[in-house]
Amino acid sequence: MLYIIHGTDREKGQTKFRALREKLSVAGMNIEDVQEENVSEKMLGEMSASRGLFGDTTLFIFNNILAKKEEQEIFASCGELLKNSDNYFLVFEPLLSKDIAKDLAPSATEYFEYTLGKNDTRPSFNIFSLGDALGERNKKELWVLYQRAIGAGFSSEEISGTLFWAIKNIALMKQAKSRVSIDTERHDSAESDCGLNPFVARKTRVFASHYTMEEIVSLSRNIVTLYHEAHRGGEPIDIALERFILSI
Repeated sequence: MLYIIHGTDREKGQTKFRALREKLSVAGMNIEDVQEENVSEKMLGEMSASRGLFGDTTLFIFNNILAKKEEQEIFASCGELLKNSDNYFLVFEPLLSKDIAKDLAPSATEYFEYTLGKNDTRPSFNIFSLGDALGERNKKELWVLYQRAIGAGFSSEEISGTLFWAIKNIALMKQAKSRVSIDTERHDSAESDCGLNPFVARKTRVFASHYTMEEIVSLSRNIVTLYHEAHRGGEPIDIALERFILSI
């Protein structure tokens, strides 16, 4: 089953996204947050057919990760497949193109579009620049970009998800480098992209040199903890994110 939320009004879209996520997150269902650079026909086919260990279904979350037109086209080509799956696919993509949205609408179990008025002046913003600043270990730049992201209408959940994605990729590259240093005969694996887009892999390989593995593990643990604690009624996620950024 396929649920689509898109449009330039991020605030309304995010509100509907949260409501649908809560509604679809029934007891016993597996939930998987899909990360950027993972979208392919093969992956979507595997997701549509997958079942849990005990035959249970999975809710796949695509939260603002389909910004690239080619990825949107791949997703649209699999619309009917996802619609007919026993699993659930929840897509929140403010930048979904009108043509792709039109193609996907007939395949959606539920479809929502929220558009801002013509007088909206909120600036555009590339949320993935946050991951670059974290990778560069530039606390000041990350703080400035965080404030810009908030001003551009991105939610704290979207920001924390982007930072988690960046940390996960840094960890992949750090682990790959460590394996190479242990086994010098496998030197070719030093250039392995670990399944990442080659451009992303090149950047992330440099980012990994800015952190020890212990620091990466700590970052990952902290970003996951602040997200879940906020949703359990603990420290508000926006405050926790500020604390996290200042700890870089």
